[in-house]
Amino acid sequence: MSLLRWFPSPFRPRTRLIPGLVLVVLLVALLPSLAPVAQSQEPIEQMRAFWVAAHQNGYRNHEQVNELIENVKRANANTVIVQMRRHGDSWYTRSIEPRAADQWLAPAAEFDALDYLIAKGHMNGIKVHAWLVVSVTCRSHDPLRGHADHICTSHGPDVPDPERWTTATYGGSQVGDLDFGHPSAIHHMEAVVENMLRNYPELDGVHFDFIRYSGQEYGYNRVSVDRFNRAQGLPPDNWPHLSDPAWSQWRRDRMTELMRRLYIRSKAINPKVQVSVAAITWGGIGSYTPEDWPNSAAYSKVFQDWRGWLEEGIIDFALPMQYFDEGKQQTRDWYTGWVNWDRTHTGRRAIVVGMGSWLNSPEQNLAQTQRALEPGMHGQTLSGVAFYAYHELFPGCTTENRRTFMDMLRSTVFAQPARAPEWPWIANPTTGILQGAATIDGEIIPDAVVSLIRGDTWVRDLKASADGWYGVVDLEPGNYTIKVRDPQDGREEWYGNVQVWPGLVSYGS
Repeated sequence: MSLLRWFPSPFRPRTRLIPGLVLVVLLVALLPSLAPVAQSQEPIEQMRAFWVAAHQNGYRNHEQVNELIENVKRANANTVIVQMRRHGDSWYTRSIEPRAADQWLAPAAEFDALDYLIAKGHMNGIKVHAWLVVSVTCRSHDPLRGHADHICTSHGPDVPDPERWTTATYGGSQVGDLDFGHPSAIHHMEAVVENMLRNYPELDGVHFDFIRYSGQEYGYNRVSVDRFNRAQGLPPDNWPHLSDPAWSQWRRDRMTELMRRLYIRSKAINPKVQVSVAAITWGGIGSYTPEDWPNSAAYSKVFQDWRGWLEEGIIDFALPMQYFDEGKQQTRDWYTGWVNWDRTHTGRRAIVVGMGSWLNSPEQNLAQTQRALEPGMHGQTLSGVAFYAYHELFPGCTTENRRTFMDMLRSTVFAQPARAPEWPWIANPTTGILQGAATIDGEIIPDAVVSLIRGDTWVRDLKASADGWYGVVDLEPGNYTIKVRDPQDGREEWYGNVQVWPGLVSYGS
């Protein structure tokens, strides 16, 4: 039996929805395993989040924000992840990119969506994370196409190299996604994020979506290919094959460099801000063992090594997009397999399960939520769940039955109050972060080798970026010496008395 028969639709009279009786029937008759049990009212730490998309209703004016926050509270949830950047545009006012050309968005003079979301959310105990689409930037149908201040006008597919910051396919077709093998594309995203965090200091988190390539055939920005050829000692006219392992690793390294920089730059402005990513989980990965990770679509197809990011600690939590149809055996097994994998692969950080709720009926969404939140075989638990997406929580979602679904969440899987997690490495940090620019005699050294030394002990070597930037997280506090070496001519310069403090970003050379 489907819960949808209890929900009003254009094809059913509203009298089918009977307040009170509905929940009794649903919880007892349909889903006995989800019936609420006696719980302590002491809040647990568990993220209960909703993605809220820019192209749908949810926060386009004060009234929609009020309704959104009311519904999140109604569900006993605690977090909204609201889309503030879609295609190089802004659904918030104080931005370096042009405001979204959304006819339904209230005028900037009277409404700043992010400002009001933060204020209204915090008044009601709701955390607000800004969702930014990273790579997807230029599309022919975008209403801001040709706008003087849009990045695609000055650095998009139609602009000659080296000012073209977007990617291309192996066959040479230009694509309107930023290519982070071009250093200027990285600098632009850093500027977008830093500006947001400075202008919205109460923001709880930054969530990066499409922080990846779109597929194995992408990544052929001319500047990036030239850099790869120089790094590999290859002829300038070399055009790497899309399956070349070194070329695949180059693109993977570029996405990891971007992630590391965005994480450290964000923490330098607000050490308490939470940084997360929407992580790819297309299909299954065989046995779901560490050995199978290189076969995952994330690692091998779109060069998003989010498992490595968790292990390095350059995200605070991953939101793997486990968007699977609960009604089909194969996709249901994929969902369960990924949840089991998540529990044992949090690395140094955390995982919150992202669910494709729009694919599933209300009772199927409750079943997936329950599986995500229950302990694993050895007692491991995940840090919460997020529903994609608020406007269409399930097929046939309406204003009325959305509220009913929120009541169902509160009465079942969200029965016990919960506060959004205060991750220990943020709330009570024991390690610090270091960043700097590799210079010798005042000159930036691209790709420099940066050695970290504590006392008389070598700690590790880092490789600087094309602009000399370097950074590292989770360093033991204390006094460090930094050695910068030019890999081309062997020149060196030493920098002493660099202090690393717990929970803060320190600056080296």
